[in-house]
Amino acid sequence: MRHSLLILFIVSTHILFGQCDLKITGQVIDLDDGKELENCLVSILGQTLVVVTNEHGRFQFTNVCEGKAQIIIKHFGCRDTIISVQLTKNYQLKVKLPHSAFELQEVDIMDKRLEMKQTQTVDKLDSKDLQKSTGQTLGDVLKNVTGVTTLNNGGNISKPMIHGMQGYRLLILNNGIRQEGQQWGNEHAPEIDPFMAKSISVIKGANSIRYGSDAIAGVVLVEPNPLPDTAAVNGELNLAGFSNGRAGAGSMMIEGYFDKIKYFSWRVQGSLKKGGNLQTPTYYLRNTGVEEYNYSYAIGYHRKQFGAEMYYSQYNTKIGIYRGSHIGNLSDLSAAYKRSTPIDSMAPFSYQIDRPFQAVAHELIKGSMHYHFTQRWRANVQYAWQYNWRKEYDLHLPKSEEEKALQEKIAQVDYRITSQTIEALVEHDNIRSFRGMFGASYMNQKNVYVGRFFIPYYKNNTWGLFATERYVRQHVELEVGVRYDQKYLQSFYYKQNDLVTPKLFFSNFTYNGGLIWKPDTTFNLFLNAGSAWRAPAVNELYANGIHHGVSAIERGDENMKTEKVYNVTITGSIKQKNVIAELSLYHNQFSNYIYLDPTGNNELTIRGAYPVFEYRQVNARISGVDLKINWLLSKNFDVTAKGMMVRGWNQTSNDHLILMPADRGDMNLRFKFNTSSVFKENYVQVNNSFVNKQWRVPTSGDFALPPNAYYLLGFEIGSSIKLKKQVMNISFSATNLLNQKYRDYLDRFRYFADAQGVSYNLRISVPLTFYDKKISNN
Repeated sequence: MRHSLLILFIVSTHILFGQCDLKITGQVIDLDDGKELENCLVSILGQTLVVVTNEHGRFQFTNVCEGKAQIIIKHFGCRDTIISVQLTKNYQLKVKLPHSAFELQEVDIMDKRLEMKQTQTVDKLDSKDLQKSTGQTLGDVLKNVTGVTTLNNGGNISKPMIHGMQGYRLLILNNGIRQEGQQWGNEHAPEIDPFMAKSISVIKGANSIRYGSDAIAGVVLVEPNPLPDTAAVNGELNLAGFSNGRAGAGSMMIEGYFDKIKYFSWRVQGSLKKGGNLQTPTYYLRNTGVEEYNYSYAIGYHRKQFGAEMYYSQYNTKIGIYRGSHIGNLSDLSAAYKRSTPIDSMAPFSYQIDRPFQAVAHELIKGSMHYHFTQRWRANVQYAWQYNWRKEYDLHLPKSEEEKALQEKIAQVDYRITSQTIEALVEHDNIRSFRGMFGASYMNQKNVYVGRFFIPYYKNNTWGLFATERYVRQHVELEVGVRYDQKYLQSFYYKQNDLVTPKLFFSNFTYNGGLIWKPDTTFNLFLNAGSAWRAPAVNELYANGIHHGVSAIERGDENMKTEKVYNVTITGSIKQKNVIAELSLYHNQFSNYIYLDPTGNNELTIRGAYPVFEYRQVNARISGVDLKINWLLSKNFDVTAKGMMVRGWNQTSNDHLILMPADRGDMNLRFKFNTSSVFKENYVQVNNSFVNKQWRVPTSGDFALPPNAYYLLGFEIGSSIKLKKQVMNISFSATNLLNQKYRDYLDRFRYFADAQGVSYNLRISVPLTFYDKKISNN
């Protein structure tokens, strides 16, 4: 068969007194080349009979009721099409269907586009998945994805890591905009409110063609729902409470579509969070509270061929830094690495956030518009402005009371980064089995600081051109892409009392190729290979001083070169009746790999004693495997098992790489059931996690030995409760149920304290309907 389509015809009829002896016959033809399409699946809603088009693309149904019918055509790789017909007699239908042209009669779907499958592994957390992690940080939410771990600084600061790579190798897109504001290092949490997201997708593997030269490890897409397109005003209330830290979080969202002002829709959202000192199994962690408030709003205008949206969000947080990580002298610091219990383990619970702490504000303004030239061609343009303001306060205040009063509110480090980005993109749907995009992007970024030096003033201009094209057939898809980027970086800082203004220029090509093989409906094979690169970041080049957020001294290397990687990923997925399994193998070969090396030295400053870290470059490789299996043992009981292994090797020193995730595995057992018309979608789930000791560490050592292996037990119970017309989703869960004492290798504060103990968590989600035109008219 020359062309492959999967077409589903759903005919819904409504008749009071009619005959059901009509006949529908039809034929499906490829408009591009006139070929008759065989093996197209055709069915009718309400009938169990399913037919397949013959070698001439023909099909037939009998005993169809008369009345109005809506025929929905689902075409592989393209948008849905709806055709309405009035059945009063036998009906003949001839569908001339190209890969992207449609007979649009009932529904305006021109500005919606069905995304093609990625040639990389993709895991998606939908709204139900996100409800189970309401109130947690973005990093903690992403722990539910196979192959994703987090680099932590205590319990309130976490950053996602994919396949052992994080920081500048991993891009996070907030509502379609590349998140900027992480230029101080890898250990700062992304300034994103997870409450605004209704889906989070993790694309594992290099995505540098589409999203920029830095997307070596993968991309995290944090996306809200599309703005509504029906006359209604809806909302959602989310509440969460946590016993550990005695924390509470909540959010409210209201959205609507104007009834009398056509084509306009809107959304308003806000969230709050407050928590106190976190608790290990045996003691409180002093000064680990958090305060957070965020809000966003959006407005959109959508017609058949044109649409535009404006979006604004603001993120604000104040996070306490564990007091036991800021130590006054070298002997106490060395002793802290060896203590099983910190010296301040008698600290009481408190909501008060004292020094040291960090305060962060992030603003985002986004404007976007799209225009459809034809049903195959469309253009998208978006502009974004971001402002990130980070203030870090150390432990110490002046001894003088007058100076203390003056300095109490002045940060030791005060950075303000302004970023502007613009992207233009042209896409086309399938033209003789081809589909692709090409575009350009530009970013201008400036950083200024007040107070102590850590990274310099700088300005950064980056632009890129890219193109991808995909060839789609029934059993195979092929994709190739190329991108070219240039980056201009100028910094301003004093060196031995002289102002220096180094100008650096980086440029390179990125290539990528992907294959999807689909021999049948039960097995898919994904192969992706390519090259990518990234320029060294400002802190990797010029950092020099105390990094308060991680209680360390960090030093960059101004002679850093471009980091390059060649990568390959192979993923196989099997879907059987009761089993879904996915296995991924990957390998990344780096030249000039940049990492933060613990030197093993401590340094005494007037602000206290700190461990010293230095940025280094080596040739390296990172390889690994991910495995996920879901086994449906019965209608109500299923088991999900996940596992990952990562191997990092420093080829320059012939030794292991630092900060590679330890081997880990998870097994979740879930039982679901319905008890009545009031309590639906009930479930009970037991979660088991095992993390091995990281034996594969550099022989050069670290400030503390890798912690032991640990096992964590958790459980969840939840239900969807319907009271008359109101629905409420509620769940109760426990993490670290056995109150296990442990430390995680990827937690920078493992040098000083244990990880969190048991926490009991309650979550409530209430969807709201304030107005619905369809309901009010009935």
